[in-house]
Amino acid sequence: MFTVAVDMGGTFTDLVVADETENVQLFKATSVPGAPVEGIMNAVKLAADHYGYALTDFLHNTEALIVGTTMATNAVLTSKVAKTGLIINQGFEDLLTVGLGSKGKSTEDMFRSHMAYPEPFIPRYLTVGVAGRINAEGGVETDLDEDQVRAAVSKLKQWNVESFAICTLWSHVNPDHENRIAAIVGEESPGTPCSVSSRVNPVIREYERTSTTAIDASLKPSFSNYVYELGRALTEQGYQQDLLMTNSNGGVMKADELAALPICAIKSGPSMGPAAGLYLAEQEGLGNNVLVCDMGGTTFDASLTVEGRIASTSVNRVGPYHYNLPCVEVNSIGAGGGSIAWVDTGGLLHVGPTSAGASPGPACYGFGGDQPTVTDADVVLGYINPDYFLGGEMDIAPELASDAIKDRLVSVAGIGVVETAALIYVVANQSMVKGLEEVTTRRGIDPRTCLLIGGGGACGTHIVPMAQELGIARILIPRMAAGLCAYGMLIGDIIYQRARGMVTSSRDFDFTGVNKAITELEEDGLQFLTRANIAPDKCRLEFSVSARYPYQAWELDFLLPWNRVTPKRLEQLVNLFHAAHEERYGFKVEHPVECVSFMVKAIGSRSQLSQAKAETGVEDGSTSIKGWRDAYCIERKAFVSTPIYAGDRLRRGNRVRGPAIIEELQTTVVIPEHSQATVTGLGNYLIDVGYEAAGTDA
Repeated sequence: MFTVAVDMGGTFTDLVVADETENVQLFKATSVPGAPVEGIMNAVKLAADHYGYALTDFLHNTEALIVGTTMATNAVLTSKVAKTGLIINQGFEDLLTVGLGSKGKSTEDMFRSHMAYPEPFIPRYLTVGVAGRINAEGGVETDLDEDQVRAAVSKLKQWNVESFAICTLWSHVNPDHENRIAAIVGEESPGTPCSVSSRVNPVIREYERTSTTAIDASLKPSFSNYVYELGRALTEQGYQQDLLMTNSNGGVMKADELAALPICAIKSGPSMGPAAGLYLAEQEGLGNNVLVCDMGGTTFDASLTVEGRIASTSVNRVGPYHYNLPCVEVNSIGAGGGSIAWVDTGGLLHVGPTSAGASPGPACYGFGGDQPTVTDADVVLGYINPDYFLGGEMDIAPELASDAIKDRLVSVAGIGVVETAALIYVVANQSMVKGLEEVTTRRGIDPRTCLLIGGGGACGTHIVPMAQELGIARILIPRMAAGLCAYGMLIGDIIYQRARGMVTSSRDFDFTGVNKAITELEEDGLQFLTRANIAPDKCRLEFSVSARYPYQAWELDFLLPWNRVTPKRLEQLVNLFHAAHEERYGFKVEHPVECVSFMVKAIGSRSQLSQAKAETGVEDGSTSIKGWRDAYCIERKAFVSTPIYAGDRLRRGNRVRGPAIIEELQTTVVIPEHSQATVTGLGNYLIDVGYEAAGTDA
């Protein structure tokens, strides 16, 4: 029997298969823009052919199939979402337009007069207010005007909306008005998808809750159809089990559950990178402070694990739009292998965020692209072997890479093709360093204390200079680097995370209300695990709280060691917050603590893969050299004759001294001068940055 994990990215679709012996194989197929199901089925067909099965027989013998996708993220970023109508409190129709008063990602953006405010996620003409008001204590200030609700639904139907979003004030305290509005929508527009804020994410802050609900509603029609079409295609070809999908919490869940809450599919693929990185680091005995990066064709994703705990956040953005939902904290920037290099009016070279994607792709792919990308620069610099891209399965045209750089950049940059390619390489690296700093130094974490793990097909070519910039001494490049997130799906647990708004202060703590909320969350989590068919001995629940000092703008999340709060435990809760605040921000104050919401994470443990030890070869590592190639040395500003190692011939304990290049089927690892790679006991590459000890090459 097989376990299959698929990570559909913007450029490539990665597929990882574990067989009955727990041997793991990685496959890559080009993604199919506009036809995600076709791209996934193409990748599955590659695996079936490899194992000598017809597609139907392969899927019939697959006991679990897990899919991660960028579909939800890309739909929001490209505005390819359903036309959605928003029903809200009368007088608050401009809520999404006003938002947080911010023009961009930073607070400084609001003072930049040349910048325009982003358009609201749902246009003003599709936002309708209705009379009725719940107060902060859950009482009814004004009865809901049901005639206005029916009129609002009728008006939105005239505008041909495909989905409804419902959000009213203080619905997380009392959802009665929202539930009644939803019932009327069901009566007046049966079958139309509807998202209700008190069900999507019942927490404080009306703007973020409204934005979260609006995004969720806009995704429901297309994402539900995608799940249905994928499930049907797999079933028709012989798959007989539940289709599983990854969520933004860093776990997996049944596809139909995710389709009911599609906002949890945003960043679902990248969310598995930290789990994979932590698992590999612990298996290798390299600690549990892990900085994970994944450089694919479209984006560069960075995440952090400190003392074995994956960083998470409830403050999220997708493009210019905010949403507050507990998610694995992943910083994504447009710096992948397909990121396009360009020169601004001032003559400065930039890389990304625009990507050439899978179609037409980098110029060197020969699919019609003429924009210079990071991959084109890597080809010109000699890092990528044109005859061994994806193990030789895909042809690369170096002359097209050179032409794209020459035609688009050289005349503007005023330097040669090679020098321009080197500049693209350096600029891309600096962009990715900033992405890594965002999850480390900007959060008070010293990156030098972390093991850096490089995932994604393009990361091995760039990762050593990034580590040098950050002062990181060791890097781990997994053999499965090109499919790191897909690999994480194989080992990821079933995870479901929900929050419940409950505002109370340590000065006058509402023990009854808090414990009622925690009990409801506990029941919700256990019901999810039951629906997921998880055995009781494989289930566990984690509780956490989101809290702040009075008058603070944002909250801090931390774990609760128990599922009930008593007067004696309240003092411990306050101390836990003080400690978390000091760790995160470097100080604490003896002020009361305000709890804002409580959360549960329901975890169903799945069977773990056992990492097989790599073979120990008697042959010297130097016999794995399959040739030599001129590769550009950034420090010397010249090409250097460089040995090329065949990754499949390197054995446990072999050492590769730089300058050298290791070629795997789906990735390339560049070892600069003064660095050394060692094949670990599990067959991965451990790179010592700045290694200068005397000795002979492996």
